[in-house]
Amino acid sequence: MTLQTPLRVHIAPQGYEEERIYKPAIESRADVVYLLVTEDDEQSNQCQEAVEQNLADAGIECKETVCDIFDMSESMQTISGLIQDHRDDNVKVNISTGSKITAVGGTFACMMYGATPYYVQAEDYGEETVSVGVKDSFELPAYPIEPPEPEFVSILDFLEEQRSEGNKVKIRDLNTFVMEKEFDAVQGVERKDNDNIYDIVQEEYREPLSKEGFIREQPYAGSKYITLTEKGEQTLDFSRHLVD
Repeated sequence: MTLQTPLRVHIAPQGYEEERIYKPAIESRADVVYLLVTEDDEQSNQCQEAVEQNLADAGIECKETVCDIFDMSESMQTISGLIQDHRDDNVKVNISTGSKITAVGGTFACMMYGATPYYVQAEDYGEETVSVGVKDSFELPAYPIEPPEPEFVSILDFLEEQRSEGNKVKIRDLNTFVMEKEFDAVQGVERKDNDNIYDIVQEEYREPLSKEGFIREQPYAGSKYITLTEKGEQTLDFSRHLVD
C-alpha cells in the first residue's frame, strides 16, 4: 500500500494583488492554489486573470472560491473550511493579500486548524495593483488555539435558529434537541429517563457553555430559558462550518 504524499496547498484572498499571490506559490512549488474572490469587482477580476495565467504557466492548479473578503464571519468560515478539507495536507494561508479582515480571519483559522500563515513583502506599490514585485516572503508563528466542540456549535446554532423563528428555548427543549441529535454523552440513555438526561445535558453541555460565556440561563415564570450571548453569536459565526 502506497502512502499518498501530502499536497502543498495555498489559500490566498484575491484583492488587487498579482505577484504577491502567484510568486510565493510558484517558489514553494504549490500543488494547488485556492483564490478567495469577490463577485462583481472588475479590478479584482483583472488581477485574478493574471494570477491564474501565471499559475497555469507554472503547472499549478488554481481553484476559485467565492467569498466576501470584507466580511469577517464569511472569510473565516471559508478559510477554515478549506483548511479542514485539506487536513492531511500542508496548507499555507497568504495573509498579505485581500483585506485586513482576511488577514485577521486567516490567522485565526490557522491557529485553530494547524495551517501556516505567511506574509509577502512587496518591493513597491503601483497604480493598477496594490503592490508591485515581491521583496520577500516569510512564515508567521501561529500559536494553536482550540476550536469549540462541534456539538457545542450545534447547540449554539439551534439556539440561534429558534430565536430567529421567535421561539423561546426551555431546558427541556435543549434536552430534546440533544437526544434527537444523539450526542455522544446521551448515547444509550432512554428517552423516558428524564432525570438522567437533565443531569447529563447540564454537566456536559449547559455548564461548559455557560462557563465559556456562550449562553445565558434566565428564570422566568417558573421556567428557565436559555439564550445566546453576544460571545456565543460571535463564536457561532466563526465556527458554523463545523456543523454545516
